[in-house]
Amino acid sequence: MSQANSISGYTIARNVVKFKYPIRECLTTLRPVCEDVVLAYDPYTEDGTYEVVKQLAQDLDLTLYESRWNMDNFNRGLELGVQTDIAMSRCTNQWRLYLQLDEAFHEDDVDQIKELPAQAAAQEACGVDFQRIYFYQNLHTIRRDWCAQITRLTYGDTHTYSSGDGMSCIPTRREYAKHLLSPVWMFHYSRIGDPELISQRVRNMDTFYHPEENLLPVEEVPEYDFVCREFDNYAKEDAPKEVEPQLLTYQGTHPLPFAELYQEFE
Repeated sequence: MSQANSISGYTIARNVVKFKYPIRECLTTLRPVCEDVVLAYDPYTEDGTYEVVKQLAQDLDLTLYESRWNMDNFNRGLELGVQTDIAMSRCTNQWRLYLQLDEAFHEDDVDQIKELPAQAAAQEACGVDFQRIYFYQNLHTIRRDWCAQITRLTYGDTHTYSSGDGMSCIPTRREYAKHLLSPVWMFHYSRIGDPELISQRVRNMDTFYHPEENLLPVEEVPEYDFVCREFDNYAKEDAPKEVEPQLLTYQGTHPLPFAELYQEFE
């Protein structure tokens, strides 16, 4: 691969110990795709996040960057987008690839992902879209209505996350809107695992969208029940509606670190 088509990876982290985010598993799948990986983290956390990221940086040859999060910013999840942009800005290569900590790429797709920058450049595209596949409750169930086509591989400063909550990258100008659609899956695992831990993670995410006084107290948050709703949150006045389940059976393999992590949920 030419230097012009090399990829920098990046992600963000806060309270990864408290909420047991699978940060090592995620980065283990991202690292082989990238020439370098930036891990931006909040040094003002309530747990041992610094010790974890420091060890990961040594083990996986990551570049660490400290960035304090504004926990008073609960406007539409925008703080997540701001922090994602900060991490992206520290990348050394023009092509930049983002994974959230409960996401992964399959090891069988590494070579295909590495070819995406050249393929996008040949089509004069500034971004690459992936299909994010949302696994639900176990490793063989996909929640179809939560799957999405999202932009996560972009060129230079042509895209931003700061206008949203960090799920997908948005072109900064109309001429940057041409994207390549990749057949590669992005595996998403936020709704697999211990039901109590899932609900606490959901409650934590709610703090980026609602002031604390508008949320159900932490001690009153029930275990996650896997009832299909339009979205999840624990806001007092924004209860989501139940929806008809749109569940598909998956019989393929998973990225090895997550297959091992969630083997009891097979």
